[in-house]
Amino acid sequence: MALSGLSLGMVMELNKKNKIARRVRESRAAKGLTQLELSDMNGISLRSIQRIENGEVQPRLYTVKVLAEHLDFVTEPFELEDAIVPLVKTIDKPEVVRRTNKTQKIILTIGVASVIVLLVSAYIFQSPTFPETAFEAALLWAAVAIFYTMIVFLIWR
Repeated sequence: MALSGLSLGMVMELNKKNKIARRVRESRAAKGLTQLELSDMNGISLRSIQRIENGEVQPRLYTVKVLAEHLDFVTEPFELEDAIVPLVKTIDKPEVVRRTNKTQKIILTIGVASVIVLLVSAYIFQSPTFPETAFEAALLWAAVAIFYTMIVFLIWR
């Protein structure tokens, strides 16, 4: 191929396409996947994968991201536009999950118990006829115990 009629930008674009093509082709082969299997696995058409691997097209950033996730390769800054570097780095970024520590769980457990006892006591004190029997009182406190157990289970899981 004669490069005499190409500008520097065109040569760089061609070089970029070839590097991406080689990376995708080698990564796919290393995983033992066919182009059709890769296509089925990530939702990119078979023809698009063929064109990318042959260096016929410069894939979109989204396409490179999807291929990088499925083929476990990391793009290098000189291969793609600057926008791809932060996009690929987010793939490996672990998600931070804030957990409730033991002290907070104990405080929540005691606080919920206190609120439930106060609310049930207020209900009993304001009602002149409830509970009429010890059986009604026992049913009320059994329901409260079940409700409280469910809340504590959610807090401590």
